[in-house]
Amino acid sequence: MASKNQKITMDMTFLTVLQTYPETAKVLKKYNLACASCMGAQNEPIDLGARNHGLDPDELLKALNAAIK
Repeated sequence: MASKNQKITMDMTFLTVLQTYPETAKVLKKYNLACASCMGAQNEPIDLGARNHGLDPDELLKALNAAIK
């Protein structure tokens, strides 16, 4: 599991992000990502998940990291 002292990175899975930083659920909801109930959240990294949903991975990552500051 990721440490709360590090930033969210592209290679982290959605599940790891949600477990480590529960406050990111609001960001994911804003982007219409139902990651808490998605089976892919366990294995899908931020980069791939964003692309699979037609989102800009860099924009999503920036928003997620802003939520944990």
